[in-house]
Amino acid sequence: MPEISVVVPVYNVADYLDKCISSILAQTWKDFEVILVDDGSTDRSGEILDSWKERDARIHVIHKKNGGLSDARNEGMKRAEGTYVSFIDSDDFIEPIMLETCMKKLHETNADMVIFDFYQYYQASGRKEIIKSGPDDADVCSLKEDPRLLTSIANAAWNKIYRLSLFRDHDIAYPWGCLYEDLGTTYRLIARASRVAFVHEPLYDYLKDRPGNITGEFNMRAYHVLDMVKITLDDFKRLGIYETYYEELKFLGGVNILECLKKTRECTDRKLVNEYIDVCFMDIRNNWPEFPKCRYKIAREKNDWIYTDPIRLKAYLALRGRRK
Repeated sequence: MPEISVVVPVYNVADYLDKCISSILAQTWKDFEVILVDDGSTDRSGEILDSWKERDARIHVIHKKNGGLSDARNEGMKRAEGTYVSFIDSDDFIEPIMLETCMKKLHETNADMVIFDFYQYYQASGRKEIIKSGPDDADVCSLKEDPRLLTSIANAAWNKIYRLSLFRDHDIAYPWGCLYEDLGTTYRLIARASRVAFVHEPLYDYLKDRPGNITGEFNMRAYHVLDMVKITLDDFKRLGIYETYYEELKFLGGVNILECLKKTRECTDRKLVNEYIDVCFMDIRNNWPEFPKCRYKIAREKNDWIYTDPIRLKAYLALRGRRK
């Protein structure tokens, strides 16, 4: 049995697949399987996956009806046979030492999860920006030892390697059909990990500017961020640790909601935007009446203060609209 299962959800990314899969097969660590999940692609992606399967016995391909990113990841996990699992988005690629570096860290620390830095890669210019994840002074810790785990790591599934039992033993899966699905999953895993290790080295290349990337768009799926925050808060309440990490959870929910509120800047449907602002702040006030007051700085960037108050935000958006 392989020590690690690498799960790659795939949907209509034919132009990026070869680079992604090649980067996995080029790993210096060889004891792994690759599970390529074709989530109902309508381009050549499925054919490309099948051709790669013929080249390497470690590759397995699943063809399924379209169910979204979460569904594809969950299907891959069902098939996984490794002790550990890694998720790689099919338009990204990884550094050759990624698996070896992380597996050595997991063996040294006996951690349930390892988190590493990544490159934010801009295809148009070839520029790479290093994004750090986790406290700079952390090597291995737990949430109980360092609550900053909730405030200093990226939501993303893909800059982490997990002990597969974290998902299976606690019946955790990625929420089906939702955007921001990592937000509803990552911190639930953190809460259950006995030890979390860190590699302060960029090992993953996240493609920031792929054409067709919808992460910056505003539409009705922006409401999903509220659902994912609720999933996380409810889970911490079930575990009996919500009050212990109240300030950290306020920061976590607040900054993610603020990032979605920023997307309203380019939306011309003022009714849709105003309704979204009202719902967001209703949730915020229900969960954290004193918001934005927090132990951690929620308004992290220069103009974030605009988005911490609904009246101020609506006035700003109205003025911005008139200037266009």
